[in-house]
Amino acid sequence: MKPLSDTQPHGHLALQPHERALIGMWLRLAKCYNLALRDVRASLRDACTLPQFDVLSQLKRSDERGLTFSELSRLLLVTAGNLTGIIDRLEEQGLVRRETNPEDRRETFIKLTEKGRDYATEIIPKHERDLVKIFSGLKPETVDHLRSGLADLRKHLDTHGRHGSDE
Repeated sequence: MKPLSDTQPHGHLALQPHERALIGMWLRLAKCYNLALRDVRASLRDACTLPQFDVLSQLKRSDERGLTFSELSRLLLVTAGNLTGIIDRLEEQGLVRRETNPEDRRETFIKLTEKGRDYATEIIPKHERDLVKIFSGLKPETVDHLRSGLADLRKHLDTHGRHGSDE
């Protein structure tokens, strides 16, 4: 791969301070995400995997008809193919079931079973308590700034990111 023409001898781009700050922001965001993810996974370890929790949580919030694979994949930002194994394991545990849409047999709804609803009702509050514990050391004004900044970042990425722009 040919180096970019504006790279410095040390291999980095010649960036303006704001551009360098953008890269630093990304690195901090990634580090914080990975640290928080480690703690969240540890808190769920005895209950289920994080992807399984995410599916159970989304299904708990859905109406009686459940959610289709495409709806779940959109909500969880994963491909429907990635969900197949997760749904298979939850189905083996008796926590979810697949139901064919009687009006369109090509469409399948994923629903919580009674056991799955009871299980989700048990683990969701525990997970929420664990999240509060993980982040409780932050000052309220820090939380407000983070929420606001992350909302701005998400809006920017939704409209200007690789998947949201025409570039």
